[in-house]
Amino acid sequence: MADKIILQIKGQIAKIKLNNAQKLNCMGFEMLEALDEAVVQVAANPAVRVLLFTGAGERAFSTGADLKEFKSLNAERAGRWIELGNLVFNKIETLPKPTVALVHGYVMGGGMELALACDFRLAKVNAILSAPELQHGWLPGWGGMTRLRRLIGEARAKEVVMLNERITAKEALRLGLLTRILHDGTEEKQLTQILTHLASLKPSVYRLAKAAIMDAGRTTAGPDIEFDILAMQEARQSDDAAKE
Repeated sequence: MADKIILQIKGQIAKIKLNNAQKLNCMGFEMLEALDEAVVQVAANPAVRVLLFTGAGERAFSTGADLKEFKSLNAERAGRWIELGNLVFNKIETLPKPTVALVHGYVMGGGMELALACDFRLAKVNAILSAPELQHGWLPGWGGMTRLRRLIGEARAKEVVMLNERITAKEALRLGLLTRILHDGTEEKQLTQILTHLASLKPSVYRLAKAAIMDAGRTTAGPDIEFDILAMQEARQSDDAAKE
């Protein structure tokens, strides 16, 4: 795996670090391909119950796409760039395990889109979020517009994407972009508590709950009730198996 991505697994928790601090963890083809490889490894490892994303260095989680590389691409390669980013971020979003982005500093463009693909977004107080793509003449192309609309609604998604403002952690929490802010001095303790809790959940039950919540057409009748019954049966079967 390329050194642009560092994968560490300790017990039930996997950590993927974006490791391009000199360029504020911006993402080009090499990093996206390495990120894809790391996510596939985590998905295939039954011992891993939680996946945490972080960024190297003090200044940024990620400033998104490597603009220099992107601007040098011809139309065919630019299309592949968009396809690859969506492929990787869709794998993250649908991973049947808890996914957490711990963001700090600049969380911009594709960096924010990566965080949006996770189940939970935890931020240090210095986090600054932004979707600057329109200023550069293109769109948030790695799923960010759809995920923003689902997460915070159409009106607020337009505000984030079209005004291109830099959003503080406090404002991002108010908008619903963040799950919570980790306060200075107790960040590690808070993070450990959250990861430990997520790791303690039954993987099969978490997978079913995540699938149900992400089902935009879900109702409270018919097949959805049948799904809940099957989910309960699966949970009870896993309990019985654990007792044997």
